[in-house]
Amino acid sequence: MNFLQQAFRFYINSSLHVALAVVSFTMVTFLNFNLKAGSNILVFVFFSTVVAYNFVKYFPLLKVQRETITTEMKGIVMLSLVSLIPLVMTLNAMTLETFLFIVCLGILTLLYVLPLLPKTKNLRDVSGLKIFVIALVWTGTTVGLPFFETDQGYTLLDTEIIYYASSRFFLIIALTIPFEIRDTKLDSPYLKTLPQWVGITNTKVIGVLLSLLSLVILVLSGEDLASLYIVLYLLVIGFIVFSNQDNTIYYSAFWVESLPLLWFLAIFIFG
Repeated sequence: MNFLQQAFRFYINSSLHVALAVVSFTMVTFLNFNLKAGSNILVFVFFSTVVAYNFVKYFPLLKVQRETITTEMKGIVMLSLVSLIPLVMTLNAMTLETFLFIVCLGILTLLYVLPLLPKTKNLRDVSGLKIFVIALVWTGTTVGLPFFETDQGYTLLDTEIIYYASSRFFLIIALTIPFEIRDTKLDSPYLKTLPQWVGITNTKVIGVLLSLLSLVILVLSGEDLASLYIVLYLLVIGFIVFSNQDNTIYYSAFWVESLPLLWFLAIFIFG
């Protein structure tokens, strides 16, 4: 494996790419509602995503494989620790309301990995719950935080914002489906993921319907049904339809997670 391949693999495995995806969807919210995007919130979202995703993915692994940690894993641990510095620095600049909202999201993320009580399951291991927890945290981060950061947290109860957040929630679930299909052979049967529960074909149908539902709700939130959105949602549907258990890790971990970046660029340039 040459240097570029190693660098790209580290970029994906260290959650840098997914962090850009979360920042991109956060920026889309700022653009859609003409909110002023502060650097603090974007820096926080990026580095908190790196820390949170690496914690979720690798903490259980590190507990059982401490003596066989690879060089790449050591690099990921180091990156996560370094990422705590800008995370804490920007957190200190948040308003109290934003801080409390972040604490709620942080608790939900911790409970995804750590059980609330001894001998109880974490949220990830509760049958059928995983995909909804992911969508809820993404929606809270990419929709809720921009409004709290601009001192407009009270508007989250407005009908328009509720529709918008609901649209994002269903979109995130749809984008998670290629990952669910990819991991069908790896996930324990008791998790009851969508592919395990209804089969891969039906899961794709659900993904397509959720994408369309997200688009309809987005229009109800006040967004114009422009050709740009139709193209973006068709891309989401395409990735769902062509996902399967034999896709490489990069199909979902790079290409699917690149869709939020494309979404942001499309809105920024043409929106």
